[in-house]
Amino acid sequence: MITRREMNAAFALTTLLSAPGAALRAQAPPEGPHGPSMRPVPVQTLMQEPLGDITDPQVTVITLTVAPGTVSPPHRHTGPVFAYILEGRIENQVDPDPPKTYNAGDYFYEPAMHVHRVLRNLSRTRPAKLLIFEVGEKGKAFTIGAK
Repeated sequence: MITRREMNAAFALTTLLSAPGAALRAQAPPEGPHGPSMRPVPVQTLMQEPLGDITDPQVTVITLTVAPGTVSPPHRHTGPVFAYILEGRIENQVDPDPPKTYNAGDYFYEPAMHVHRVLRNLSRTRPAKLLIFEVGEKGKAFTIGAK
């Protein structure tokens, strides 16, 4: 079951996948017989990155729960990744950048085919939970091993 917080995060991150200049904008409906018009909803763009040249693009939205103390093996993604930390504290390292620590409410971007060296839950007692938007080619593997 997805929580309201996760849904709000998903809604905010969908702006990342919109075309340049097509950010979500709430338009106030005209004044009508059923009451005053609604005010525009403020939208804050958290990050914006190109999707790259993908022949048959598909976006997959997942939640990833990382068990306490877990470390992922090195891997690559065939398309870009947009991640939002819902719960916990992680260490993440994607080449060529150094490792960084992220807390609930933080977000990061992984360019396609960059080696994802480390994704580590820094807690020994609590899981970390991430909301991830993966952009890949429909019908093809999204994650591949790396050394």
